[in-house]
Amino acid sequence: MASPLAQFTARMDAATVTVMGEPVLINGEPTRAIESQFDAEMGPLAGEGLSLVVFSTTLKPRKGDEVVWQEKTYKVTRQKTFNGKPQIWLE
Repeated sequence: MASPLAQFTARMDAATVTVMGEPVLINGEPTRAIESQFDAEMGPLAGEGLSLVVFSTTLKPRKGDEVVWQEKTYKVTRQKTFNGKPQIWLE
């Protein structure tokens, strides 16, 4: 049996996806994700980037994967884990 903390985390993830998650296709596979806006600062350069936190226990996005988000097609440029979930950067 999962610990009370793990159970609580799973319930919070489910609530987050239900309220804020949006559909996304990654290599043709449907899942849900939440947009994660950030400001990228590199010395004198600054700009905005687009990343998504993917709420899937089975999907493992990788660099170069095709993503359809809000009717636009992107490629994954980077991936890391954020709170145990894949976070992907799109370009």
